[in-house]
Amino acid sequence: MKIVVKILFSLLLIQGTIIPQWVVQNLSTEKNAMLAISEPYPYSNESGSIGIRAGIGTDINLGLVYGGGINYLINLNQNAVEIGLVVFGGNSEETTEDYNTYTETTDVLVYGVLANYLFGYELKKSAVFGVVGFGFCAISVEWEESSPDDESLGTPLPGGGSKQSEDATAAGSVLNLGFGIAFNGGFDIRVEAPIIFIFDAPGNASSIVPTFMATLGYHF
Repeated sequence: MKIVVKILFSLLLIQGTIIPQWVVQNLSTEKNAMLAISEPYPYSNESGSIGIRAGIGTDINLGLVYGGGINYLINLNQNAVEIGLVVFGGNSEETTEDYNTYTETTDVLVYGVLANYLFGYELKKSAVFGVVGFGFCAISVEWEESSPDDESLGTPLPGGGSKQSEDATAAGSVLNLGFGIAFNGGFDIRVEAPIIFIFDAPGNASSIVPTFMATLGYHF
């Protein structure tokens, strides 16, 4: 009988030391699970931001090009997608000499929607990143050709020669390539090459307008 009592007493002591350890381990496991649930999903940390951008540059004929816009950035952790409304404007002039001298002037104003994919971009973190974008736009084109020698173009010019002109609004698209440097505070600078494709260019205006721009942007 004494032996049975000793065995029962020993079992109670063993149970008393094991149960608290099991309870502690169980509570620790539940705590870790709750912490894991409360941690933010890696793609949701500062997932969106409104931004503004403006820049200036030139085209293939060394004319003036300028632009700007407002955008919304979707952060994908180590990359990002930037969707925005953009405005481009430009003026170029080209002179050719054959038997006569001809000068072509083209004024372009572009309104559109542009989506850029930013490789290696993290919102408000310092980094070097790449830019590839595509968009659709409406393009206002004013084209004029004049010659001080040729009187067959149409409208006579004072002092001799003639000119012809045509204005139109056409649909088009934009392909954007470039790279940039982002800073911790939300600013970034970029070197970009927006190429404008005009679907139905008026007169002899070029249907492809390559441009080169330096732009400055900020995401709030």
